[in-house]
Amino acid sequence: MTPVNSPRRRQRLSPTEIEARIRAILILTLAGVLGITVLGMLYSLIFVYQPEEAAPLDLAFMDVLSPLSFSIGGALTGLAAGGAAKKIANRDSDDE
Repeated sequence: MTPVNSPRRRQRLSPTEIEARIRAILILTLAGVLGITVLGMLYSLIFVYQPEEAAPLDLAFMDVLSPLSFSIGGALTGLAAGGAAKKIANRDSDDE
């Protein structure tokens, strides 16, 4: 006799499903980091009092965050484009 609330066995994920999940986790994580960075920069520009001349530490902070944001944006673009290109390549090979 099997118990009524017995857990069902999960099917194993295929390698493409695992890759898709990892890609989705990476994209969501990088998008979250980029979003928090952009919101932080906007908050500091809009709501924090800014003197006429920026402090050297503030300039250094912005000098670090700007390239970092561009790098994360480029990584996001690469991840998204790589997945789409792979999907198109697989679809084209299936059509032939």
